[in-house]
Amino acid sequence: MNKAEGVPYETAVLILLTLSRGAESRKKILSALLPGPKNCNQLSRETDLDWWAVKKHLISLMKENLIKSSAFGSSKFYELSHVGDEVIRALQSSNGKNDLKFQGDQP
Repeated sequence: MNKAEGVPYETAVLILLTLSRGAESRKKILSALLPGPKNCNQLSRETDLDWWAVKKHLISLMKENLIKSSAFGSSKFYELSHVGDEVIRALQSSNGKNDLKFQGDQP
């Protein structure tokens, strides 16, 4: 889901995190990254998700620029991007409503 498919970015993110299969798992991962960077093993333990499922969700979240990765030795760590941080905080404050407001939205 990206702009190239003709779907507005905000709509793609909303679908990815609220309506699509795996949305709850992706929200768990984003929430787990709020305190700071973690590797796939840490995320798997913290979210009670299978390592491979976490890896697949991380790939989806990276495609939408909600997270970014960095290497530290042989380990790869993931952290929220600016947009990812804004999105997960908006989701948490909306209490599950599908009426997310992004900073760039007009009133």
